[in-house]
Amino acid sequence: MWDWNRVLTPRAVLLMLPVAALVIWAYWHPLARWEAVWRDQSGAWGHGYLIPVIAILIAHYRLQERAPQRMERCAWGLLFVLAGVVIRILWYMLNRVYPSEVTFVLVVAGVILWLLGWEMFRALWVSAAYLLLMIPWDPKYYEGVALPLQRLSAMATEAMLWLVGMPVERTDNVLNLASGPLTVAGACSGLHLLFAFVALGVMMAFIYRRPVWERLLIVGSSVPIAVFCNFVRVTLMAIASDAIFFQARAVADGAPTWAPYVPRFHVWEWWNWLGLVLVAAGLYSLVTGRRELPSRRSMMRWGGGVGMAVGLLVLARALSEGIGYTQAADLVDLREQLLDPKSGLHQSFGFAMLGLAFVLMWAELKFIDLLFVSDEAEAGGPDSSKLQETSGAAATSSWREPDAS
Repeated sequence: MWDWNRVLTPRAVLLMLPVAALVIWAYWHPLARWEAVWRDQSGAWGHGYLIPVIAILIAHYRLQERAPQRMERCAWGLLFVLAGVVIRILWYMLNRVYPSEVTFVLVVAGVILWLLGWEMFRALWVSAAYLLLMIPWDPKYYEGVALPLQRLSAMATEAMLWLVGMPVERTDNVLNLASGPLTVAGACSGLHLLFAFVALGVMMAFIYRRPVWERLLIVGSSVPIAVFCNFVRVTLMAIASDAIFFQARAVADGAPTWAPYVPRFHVWEWWNWLGLVLVAAGLYSLVTGRRELPSRRSMMRWGGGVGMAVGLLVLARALSEGIGYTQAADLVDLREQLLDPKSGLHQSFGFAMLGLAFVLMWAELKFIDLLFVSDEAEAGGPDSSKLQETSGAAATSSWREPDAS
């Protein structure tokens, strides 16, 4: 089994820290610009904060999969670093900002090869390439992809709304509903879902041991899954928009409606959402605790019960203080927040679609296993543990740190 202590020795850390500091210093301005783009709530790059963390997670599983037997510095990596620096300077002089910033990935890959050697690079190149997903695209590239996706989402949503009996007219990227126009703008193009789902697909493809063709299939399928989930999101938002509109008219006319019984989630504070998380975590602990050892089972039951009790108390107070729409103006404001890309209510549809994408990818993995993986291979096989022990022992016996020279 792979052990990070082989790499993170005091001597190795002292060798890596100065180089890592130089790379961060050289790309400080691009890193600061990327963070500012990630911070924009209406943009497509909010997932950028998670990419370095997921890259480390992928590196861990890749090293578990193919543990290197030695670690020696490779001079070819220094050539990659120098090539990245030269290319960045040339592109910057030509006023090509995005290509010059992409060289960050080449420099990181070169540092890995230079300091850790070829065998480590074979395991970690995926993590280095994964960092491409955190670099914001140049606006002209972004718009060139976003516009066709906007049109596709608008056309598919129009067909679905007619299918379910909702009258709608489409003018380019604008859906004219009974409640008013719904513009499928850049925030609804699906690109931010596309980037997030591709990142999710790469993660799911490389944290499990699978053949190359399966990994390519999983990564490639993340694109149509993202397009489908965005279609579902826009359709649900259109249906919700009309439903809220008709409820507002019913409230204004004094007709009986279901609006007074709807929780006002969009006005919840952070502790209300924390209560919901506590309930979910407590329920998960109670369900999974039944399969644990008796000593751990009691602890998980006790902790899950306390978490659920506290969460339910918080939710009860939240629902008692924030439930029901009795004024038509409140429902109109709710619809405006639903269509505002910067609002939490609008973004919650994106998070829901992220969960849907995870379920679809999980189902895809299970379907592949059902068709192509035998029962013995799925269970690990009788000799798999021996093979892992042998490879781990071989890696331990022949491991070497980088030479000081």
